[in-house]
Amino acid sequence: MEKLAIYGGKPVRRKVLHFVPVEANIAREEIDAALKVLKSKKLSQLAGETVDDFEKAFAEYCGVKYAIAVNSGTSALHVALAAAEIGPGDEVILPPYTFIATANAILHQNAVPIFADIDPKTYTLDPEALERTVSEKTRAVIPVHILGQPADMDRIVEYAKAHRLVVIEDCAQANGAEYKGRKVGGFGELGCFSFYLNKNMTTGGEGGMIVTSNEELAKRARSIRNHCRPEVSPYPNVPAHNVYEAIGYNYRMLAVQAAIGLVQLRKLDRFNRIRIKNAAFLTSRIEEIEGIEPPYVRLDVKHVYWAYGARVDEEKLRASRDEFAQVLLAEGVHAEGYTPIPVHLQKVIKEKVGYGKTRCPFECPWYGKPIEYEEGSCPNAEKLSREDLLLPVYPTLTKKDPEDVVRALDKVAKAMRKR
Repeated sequence: MEKLAIYGGKPVRRKVLHFVPVEANIAREEIDAALKVLKSKKLSQLAGETVDDFEKAFAEYCGVKYAIAVNSGTSALHVALAAAEIGPGDEVILPPYTFIATANAILHQNAVPIFADIDPKTYTLDPEALERTVSEKTRAVIPVHILGQPADMDRIVEYAKAHRLVVIEDCAQANGAEYKGRKVGGFGELGCFSFYLNKNMTTGGEGGMIVTSNEELAKRARSIRNHCRPEVSPYPNVPAHNVYEAIGYNYRMLAVQAAIGLVQLRKLDRFNRIRIKNAAFLTSRIEEIEGIEPPYVRLDVKHVYWAYGARVDEEKLRASRDEFAQVLLAEGVHAEGYTPIPVHLQKVIKEKVGYGKTRCPFECPWYGKPIEYEEGSCPNAEKLSREDLLLPVYPTLTKKDPEDVVRALDKVAKAMRKR
């Protein structure tokens, strides 16, 4: 048996391979598109047509009527909630196995995040848990298409409609993913995407998009991202850019970002095909490694693998996920848990930090009822957060990289089982 690198043995690879890319996957086309905008000197969203072009192209790609470009995925979620008029006293249901931005966007609107557990197979919001969690104060639900796998949108949307809940899809890790042959983002009232540098496509480091087929929601979202300026001034002698109708934000996307996004959008399906191919290779090999479990994929979805979410069986490997990851890193493969502390147990939520001394929204008089966030309330998510191991499948991997991942997993798993 090979000696583990952590004990002085030869590592599988010298250069560490990270579970998500640390550099943007851009080439000459993106650089040329960005330079073209820079040379035009029309850099802001308001000074040219580049952002408009990106919005139209993205809406068409997603099969929706409208797309509203913003400067991050977090901004997209915030604007969507604001456009849906979610506010103080309102509850918004979300899964705890997600990035903190999903919950923070709710807090930004002074609404209360309520956590419903996940399906342990798909890692996405469990529709039955959603049904158990809804109360008279629930106004919206945010299903998260986590790691690239879509949530069970038929059941979620059906239940939401019956209870008059707004559905806002968090598609930050699911650019190009499909549920029953349709792109994610268009099942609920609003869909929110991220174009951060390690996502399935990027707009140069940061960026986001809101999609909808509801004209009124699109109009509100466009206004909110631009300081709540109206499209047309209601005053005869005052231009629209000098009128502010509500609380708004500067969440606009830059023209340079949109130019990069247009190029990346054309490449997205190819990028995703590579991710899916790399994931299929990992699954075929990981199935042969005792103690490592490949991710389950629904038959009616197109999983686009922002990352490959395997699971570590602590009993079989005689090691925790974190111990396994530490030994794996010494072999040259950086893998880790996605959210070692589930969002409902993060300090900002569990201790109800909120907005300082007022402890809003948790103790806001508009909410008016006690709430606690406790360990054990979402057992599936809490268990997954101790077992998940994210592995790389992104399109810039070489042919040898996935092979190295498998070699390292097998080497470490064998050594740990024999301890």
